[in-house]
Amino acid sequence: MIFDFFQRKPLLEETTRQWLHAVFAWALRHQGEEIFFSATDLVLPTPEHFPGRATSVHEMAQLMFESVREHAGLHHWPCQLVEPGALAPQPYPPQPVAPPVRQPHRPGAALTATGTPALFTYPPELVNNPEALIASFARAFAHHLAAAAPEAPPGGQENWGHVTELVGVFLGFGLMFANTAFTVRVNSCGACQGPAAEREGFLSQADLTYALALFCRLKKIPPAHVRRHLKSTLRPFFRRALREIDRHPEDLARVSGAATAAAQPAPFGGFTQPF
Repeated sequence: MIFDFFQRKPLLEETTRQWLHAVFAWALRHQGEEIFFSATDLVLPTPEHFPGRATSVHEMAQLMFESVREHAGLHHWPCQLVEPGALAPQPYPPQPVAPPVRQPHRPGAALTATGTPALFTYPPELVNNPEALIASFARAFAHHLAAAAPEAPPGGQENWGHVTELVGVFLGFGLMFANTAFTVRVNSCGACQGPAAEREGFLSQADLTYALALFCRLKKIPPAHVRRHLKSTLRPFFRRALREIDRHPEDLARVSGAATAAAQPAPFGGFTQPF
């Protein structure tokens, strides 16, 4: 039909869209629908979600680390944030770190984290870019959670960086991932301001914004609650992603029922590159 000529190209390639759904379904199978639907929040870059004051770079990083840990449902898991350059070699044979298991946080409950802690660090320059640092910590926790799954992620280990970012969105940190997706900044002269510190990235802004929209549709989060915290340049992506998800209700239902579904090989391919 002649009207097909004027139809807008989909936000993502179909293989990429299907892969994003498959990873969400995989994460839901291994994290459980109860904690996702009843105890996973959309984490906002606000003082309410990241309270506290600090007097040093490391104190600020520690505050953010502990908040990310709590929002991820890993407040009980033994882990430790060390200052950049302070990671010491592990004794041989290395002590195994217990696999993380998410649990809902109960305010006032005593922490009983015991065992060999997982060690984390951070690029100090990211402390001046809080959303990037939050996304970096969320991806680090997502790495451990994904590695503990008994089933390999859709797409295989060769795309591990992409998987861990998507699991970070699944944990509720999609706003920070989308807002800090890698962008290239070109200066016109040597005297101009240099590029801001940026986190390492794998998925594109379009991929991450679609994943954020998928999270919101699964959790029935009103779009207005997201848009006020989303970069203005990403809001058109977000609107398009919501429309595309709504056009495929069967895909959304398939992800929602993933916790009890048997593992199935998932389609993969067509990543859009960071831009």
